[in-house]
Amino acid sequence: MIKKTIIGILLLAAMAIIAINFFEEDAVPIDTNESTSPATAPDASLAEGLSQGQAAPDFTLTDQDGETVKLSDYRGKKVILNFWATWCPPCRAEMPHMQQFHKNNAGGDVEILAVNLTAQDNGDEAIRSFIDEFGLTFSIPMDETGSTAQTYQIRTVPTTFILNTKGEIAQKIVGPMDEQIMKDQTDSID
Repeated sequence: MIKKTIIGILLLAAMAIIAINFFEEDAVPIDTNESTSPATAPDASLAEGLSQGQAAPDFTLTDQDGETVKLSDYRGKKVILNFWATWCPPCRAEMPHMQQFHKNNAGGDVEILAVNLTAQDNGDEAIRSFIDEFGLTFSIPMDETGSTAQTYQIRTVPTTFILNTKGEIAQKIVGPMDEQIMKDQTDSID
């Protein structure tokens, strides 16, 4: 009974976040058939920024295994760039879906980079425990200084950027996702 109540509360919180962000301008999907760059500026899409169609700002972080992760190294693949923390209930609800998506798409053209807000989190032990609890096997870059979260203007977690194969932002999602949302978002881009 308590477990069902907690799940119910998490789902209500997730729906509230989604409903609130539904009305925000940056939650509107991209029309991929419409050109957003002027004809006189063909390289405009190369500019880094957080708007849809712009190149996602590059970063270099160390992941949970001590490996260097550089966002630009993932060009040529679609990327689910997620920002999360262990203390975030919607993040806890989302992680099993992310792991299942990762497992079902092993060797595919989609990579998950789940950036932990390490500077705002509850320490290395809590992060490692969280990773173990959920059996997470995708890359988890650690934002130890908070600079990547600041660059991406992360105010709410989870927040996810869906990047196309060119490294451009195709969508921004504030709030938790499930496996179907991840599949739909990555299937709808090149």
